Amino acid sequence: MDDNQNVDLGSLIGMVVDNFSITNDAKDKVQVRLTFDFNGASNGDIINWLVGNRRIALQRPARAMSKSELENLNGTVVIASDAGKKVKTRAEKLAVYTSIGLPLAMAELAIDNPEGFKNAMAAVSKDE
Repeated sequence: MDDNQNVDLGSLIGMVVDNFSITNDAKDKVQVRLTFDFNGASNGDIINWLVGNRRIALQRPARAMSKSELENLNGTVVIASDAGKKVKTRAEKLAVYTSIGLPLAMAELAIDNPEGFKNAMAAVSKDE
C-alpha cells in the first residue's frame, strides 16, 4: 500500500454484483442478488474487511489444531490466498521435510528459523 497511498480503493472497486443465499432464523432459504457499492469506502475500511474475511477463513482449518499449535501461530505471516487452506501442524511440516530426505535437525531449522535455514543452504552451496 505504501506505493499507492493516494489510490482510493473504494473507487477502484466500484460496484460489485453478488449472488448468494440467505437463510433466516425460520430456516427459510432465499437466493438474492445484491449490488455492493464500495464507492466512498475508505482504504482502512476495505483493508479491515479483507483481513476479517481472511481471519474467518483461517479459523476454520485452525480448529483442528492443538492449543500449543495455535499459540505457535503468533507472529506468523499468512499468505492471504492460503488462509482458508488446511493449516499444517509443525509435525506435518517436519514429516514433509524428512520424507524428502532432509535430516531432522535441518527440517527443524527450516520450520523454526527459515532465514537461518536459507543461510545454511547458501553456505552448503558455496562449498560445492
